[in-house]
Amino acid sequence: MSDCWDIRVDCGGKSINNLVAEYALDDFTPDTQRPYLQAMELNATGEIVDPNVTCQLDQNDGSAKAVFLLGSRRTEFGARYFRLRLTDREPACKPLLALGEGVVYQEQESYEIATPTATYFYHVQGAGFAGLFDRDGNDWLSYRPYGGSDGRYRGIPNLAHPENHFHPGGDGCHSCVVNAGPLKIVIASESIDGKWACHWEMYPTHARLTVLKVDHPYWFLYEGTPGGALDETGDYCVTSDGARRALSQRWEAVLPKPEWIYFGASNVDRALFLAHHESDQHIDSYWPMEGNMTVFGFGRDGLKKFMTRTPARFTIGLAETGDFRAVQNLIAAVTQPLSIEQID
Repeated sequence: MSDCWDIRVDCGGKSINNLVAEYALDDFTPDTQRPYLQAMELNATGEIVDPNVTCQLDQNDGSAKAVFLLGSRRTEFGARYFRLRLTDREPACKPLLALGEGVVYQEQESYEIATPTATYFYHVQGAGFAGLFDRDGNDWLSYRPYGGSDGRYRGIPNLAHPENHFHPGGDGCHSCVVNAGPLKIVIASESIDGKWACHWEMYPTHARLTVLKVDHPYWFLYEGTPGGALDETGDYCVTSDGARRALSQRWEAVLPKPEWIYFGASNVDRALFLAHHESDQHIDSYWPMEGNMTVFGFGRDGLKKFMTRTPARFTIGLAETGDFRAVQNLIAAVTQPLSIEQID
């Protein structure tokens, strides 16, 4: 049994604010006398440079994972050093996430997750995001329980059609909070018939979906309102090759690798990014619907759905800029795994 782990994190030049690292704790045994995790940052010679790094201990089915904040400290060679240990005192960490349960949003019980960059509203029965607000109060989804493209069609990820699973406003799923801490919240959702399942991991900078079980081909959609309302002329989307298109332009294409896209708004210098971790050769598509909302889909061509893989991962989040290089760096930071190794 281990109760202390010294680790080296290769940040690879990443210096994104509020970036979170995760490390599986080998030889971990639950300790009722020391149920908490403490994280400290060290320098290369083992001296403590930060005695109270924000962290949490996630335990599931006998395994454990340390979740801790990297922050934006820079080092000459990109390496960071941390000591993780069990303790009997709950660390006085400043939380970067806040969870609200039992919140009624757009006529359905919801989870409200507040982060430094966005506030998300997740429908418990629909198992999809109905609201995604930036720091100025602009809703990039704007789901409403009425109409069509002006309301009830909107949301993320709108995965299963025609069942309406993982879509706000639906009633065919149930959801629960698996883990909740200052850096990470995990929400698990499953269809009532047991044929579909997924979970969302919420972080300070992004949210990651893992699709676990499907009953037939699916898509991943962003149907919403960049900056709060669709402006087809001024709003835009950008793909990983740097190609920029106005949202008045309809297209169908296999997105370049790495497979991601972001949507920018004319009224605010922010961007909503969406990344598919497992790049493929399926058609992806976009069109504006009735001047009301975006219709973007990974693995979608009209009503055809192409994706079948499980597990499959998708990451979304708001960037505080629409600058290509900055958004590109943020997407790389939150989708590419860090190299972490234990040291003597």
